[in-house]
Amino acid sequence: MRYWFLLVLLGGALAWGGTRWRAHSDDVWERIAPGVEMRTLRAPGDGSARSIVALRTSPDRIRVAMGAAREAEAWRKTFKALAAVNGGYYDAEGKPLGLRASRGQKLSPLHGKAWGVFYTRSDEKSPKARIVATEKFKWRSNIRVALQCGPRLVENGKVLKLKPQWARRTGLGIQRDGRVIIAVADSEISLTDWAKLWASPSGLNCPDALNLDGGPSSQLSLQTASRQLHLRSGRAVPDTVLIK
Repeated sequence: MRYWFLLVLLGGALAWGGTRWRAHSDDVWERIAPGVEMRTLRAPGDGSARSIVALRTSPDRIRVAMGAAREAEAWRKTFKALAAVNGGYYDAEGKPLGLRASRGQKLSPLHGKAWGVFYTRSDEKSPKARIVATEKFKWRSNIRVALQCGPRLVENGKVLKLKPQWARRTGLGIQRDGRVIIAVADSEISLTDWAKLWASPSGLNCPDALNLDGGPSSQLSLQTASRQLHLRSGRAVPDTVLIK
């Protein structure tokens, strides 16, 4: 009797350990190119198989581009980047809504006082990234890259109050050490769960995060020597966020 009890106990322990290992594997960032890491997470909420693909890199590798509408794969190829995702919102004529800046040059102006602004600036040693409310943003000569969109998802580690909307998602976040994360949800997720994922220490762990355009615009194209991935939407977009 004791022999069977020990077998059952051992089997339970192994099963528990296996579950822990599979859950822990989500915490691992995989190096896919010099200075670029990738992680795949399962969306929180209803326990479904929705997944999120996240890429992490330093601010100096982030670029913003706008022009003739293209899909993410075409944007990536045009600028010879490692990865590309869709950018911010745009109007009925296909023109980006809100601030876009690249290489220190404004490509489009601020749009009202809503949403938020992601930007990188050149300091003495290396570029640093920030996300601020639009009304707190001021253009400075050392800003290199900027993108206005929204809503802001997380501010100083706190999930902000958001509307209960479901859609595919794309977002940007900044970790405490200054590294930038770009992430795309491959299917619909609520805006609140999306924000919680960015804020959670076991998620993307970003004290500041910004939502980008979503729904049918959300897309990702990734090509490195070791990894290729395309989350397509079939919609061309007039601007993009790139990892060079």
